[in-house]
Amino acid sequence: IGYDVRRGQHSVGTHVRDASCYTCWAFARAYEPSVLRPYVRMLSVALVLTSLFDREVNCRRAASAAFQESVGRQGADSFKHGIAILTAADYFSLGNRNESFSNISLTISKFEEYQPAIIHHLSDVKLIHWDQEIRQLSSKSLAQIAKLCPTYCASNILPKLLEQCFHDDIVIRHGSLLGCAELVLVFGELKLLHRGGVLDDERMSRLAELVPSIEKARLYRGRGGEIMRAAACRMIECLSQSGLPLTVKQQVRLLDSVDACLIHPKEEIQNSAAEALRSLMRTNFPVSEKGPSTRLQARVIDKYISIVNTEDNPAATRGFS
Repeated sequence: IGYDVRRGQHSVGTHVRDASCYTCWAFARAYEPSVLRPYVRMLSVALVLTSLFDREVNCRRAASAAFQESVGRQGADSFKHGIAILTAADYFSLGNRNESFSNISLTISKFEEYQPAIIHHLSDVKLIHWDQEIRQLSSKSLAQIAKLCPTYCASNILPKLLEQCFHDDIVIRHGSLLGCAELVLVFGELKLLHRGGVLDDERMSRLAELVPSIEKARLYRGRGGEIMRAAACRMIECLSQSGLPLTVKQQVRLLDSVDACLIHPKEEIQNSAAEALRSLMRTNFPVSEKGPSTRLQARVIDKYISIVNTEDNPAATRGFS
């Protein structure tokens, strides 16, 4: 039911997953509850994960139909919270992929029988999915669910994602960086990024140095470097909004990273850099009532105006404008 094999920029397995859902539907009709009882836990979790996070709408709906049949035939006592799940994840609501990832998954994650499986499925499977949109949705979904168990995610999920940010596979690297960005933003919203919070000093330092470390390893180069730049900008934006403590050197280093992305020829990367710049300036370079300091004026405003007026590169003038 989780068969999804990448073939270049696409995958095969949709027909296999759809057939697997039909098989689970047939199990519910063919066997007595006493026969299926040893496998109920595995079946229920697999069907819920597929109904929430499968890329294809027909597979999500097929899994929901199989889960509904299982609850009806095997009994709601066997499939825990079956009625509540079916009410939240019905045929029509699962037709919208964003709704499935963002809202329905959060509702079902409140049930402790499914919460760990959902968290690990997002971090281990969907964050490294071949489809970039799925990786982006998964990172935001994981962050929302992390609000329910921040300590668990900080100790069990974040360390693995930090390591995977330097993986050889661009897909794994990109998804892990997005996951780190969204998690640190949630920890900041929950006011947990302080000494004695959910992260120790070492992990907070690794987060602060993550983007410079990626640049030092030259992971923007080669195929897929553009999406890594966009993810790095998102990381800087989330770091700034989270309020993670940064030294002056780290703040300036991140500003240099944003400047490097502002001159990129791709408009989406420039837009990501602009969002990162806004958050970075608001949090780490506040302006008093008297206006910006002389140093800040020269480093940002005067520099950007000079580039706009003198640079021949249209990408640079557009980005700094």
